[in-house]
Amino acid sequence: MKIKMIVYSYTHNTLRLIQEWAEHLNQHAIEIASIHAYNENPNTKNIVLSEKPSIESVDHLVFATCVRGGTVAPIMSAYLKQIPNLKGQACTLVLTQYFPFEAWGGRQAMKQFKALIEAKSGIVKDTFILCRSRKSAAQKARILNHVPEA
Repeated sequence: MKIKMIVYSYTHNTLRLIQEWAEHLNQHAIEIASIHAYNENPNTKNIVLSEKPSIESVDHLVFATCVRGGTVAPIMSAYLKQIPNLKGQACTLVLTQYFPFEAWGGRQAMKQFKALIEAKSGIVKDTFILCRSRKSAAQKARILNHVPEA
């Protein structure tokens, strides 16, 4: 199966998680692509993307980013609003956050994340929230051992 993992990771914590997950999925064709903006300041309101990964010709898409103020990182949100229709594409969503509990920003950000994908006619198959300050091995293992399905 061909899987494309599209990541926005300002601090590289989310990117490291996705790279580790890709290593666990070594029996699949994995491509990791990063989203970037000309101004990567997380507080910027004027987002102009400098790198916009293509979503073409894959069996499964993984979108991964961090929680920013209880919402999806603005650069990921801007990217998702610009991509073409997903036409029923299977997707997995991954959020990372510093706070120790999903209820402290993660759940509302995931609701927004799902709405962005569904607005583009994507099918959300799985969602994951990693709370980095808890250092939960079980939470991380749930992600690393997951195999996306088409």
